[in-house]
Amino acid sequence: MDEGDSAVDGSQVDSYAVELQKTYDWSATPPSTAAVTALATAMGVDPTELATERETTLHDYVNSDALDALVRDQQSEQVTVSFTVDRYRIWFDGDELSIHSHNR
Repeated sequence: MDEGDSAVDGSQVDSYAVELQKTYDWSATPPSTAAVTALATAMGVDPTELATERETTLHDYVNSDALDALVRDQQSEQVTVSFTVDRYRIWFDGDELSIHSHNR
């Protein structure tokens, strides 16, 4: 089953576990910086070593400038953005950032 699929009994099957969840003031912290820091924390590496330790950069998965603009420039409507990096789903929901790891 894929994430969010319903089981036979109608219950939700969630194939991701929350690794980290934090609220931010996006005018003070760029969303792309928060994403890198949170992802590195979930992976157990220093954010400055994410590219060398895991051979991964945020730019490999998403345009950082576009992410910053989209999340920061929320007006009256709350923006929800998510994308996957390796086995982690990075989820922005309003002023909250959460990292979920894939359990498969």
